[in-house]
Amino acid sequence: MDWDHLRFVLAVAEAGGVSAAARALGVDAGTVSRRLDATEASLRCKLFHRTRRGLTPTEAGTKLIAPARRIAAEIGRLDLELSAEDRGLAGPVVITATEAVAAGFLAPILPGLRMRHPGIVVELVTDIRTLDLGRREADIALRLVRPRLGDLSVRRLGEVGYGLYAAARYVEARGMPDLEVQAAGHDVIDWPLDYTIIPQVPWLRRLVAAAPVVMRSGSAVARQAACAEGLGLALLPCVLADADPRLQRVPTRPAPVQELWLVTHRDLARMPRIRVVLDFVATEARRARARLRGRR
Repeated sequence: MDWDHLRFVLAVAEAGGVSAAARALGVDAGTVSRRLDATEASLRCKLFHRTRRGLTPTEAGTKLIAPARRIAAEIGRLDLELSAEDRGLAGPVVITATEAVAAGFLAPILPGLRMRHPGIVVELVTDIRTLDLGRREADIALRLVRPRLGDLSVRRLGEVGYGLYAAARYVEARGMPDLEVQAAGHDVIDWPLDYTIIPQVPWLRRLVAAAPVVMRSGSAVARQAACAEGLGLALLPCVLADADPRLQRVPTRPAPVQELWLVTHRDLARMPRIRVVLDFVATEARRARARLRGRR
């Protein structure tokens, strides 16, 4: 059996559908469908039930998926072991982070990394998925929740603070919001309606409950841009918003913060180019701790 076909089957099983599997693999949905059809044809059996809610494994599919996961884990382990033998300070390093951390913290420190290690090329991924470090989907992750599973090396970098912001021209036109009356008479830019995974979302909605929502977005950069153009009030990561001269902070009680963690696989941490990037990011995070937290 061709492993290249099998990995498509595994991706569909884990994602629950063709489109989600395609996004995870970085290919188009048609490619996933063709690989799945070819695998089922070669095995002469159906591997998935097709339903309106997606794809669920058949009995044959279930038998195939368990060994496929073991094969994928073994390939990932070998990849890590071989990569860990790298002794150079040149080559790619894939870092994944949220938009706000990537744009507000990581991107500004990269010139310093470039000066010290010109052979290292950083690929900065702001994917909404939590990329799997064990499978080398990324080399380093900056995460807002401490990971508990996997053979990982984890360092706490500090905290990411949030503030309520408005454009200067918005305040000139509408005045500073009165939060005692839950920002009545003002407009607010919110997260998607069902997005309550982080504590900042319900906190904001309670704070400005009287203000109508004029835009929703899961993208911090999109919310920042809309707020800076005067669309409404927005709760934003301070490390991103404080650098925007068009914005000013609205006085309010402190918003919830999120811890920031620097994460890599333990085997990757032995690679020289990964180690120097980890140490560089940790050092710069210590210097930027107040800025990340939103303290002025």
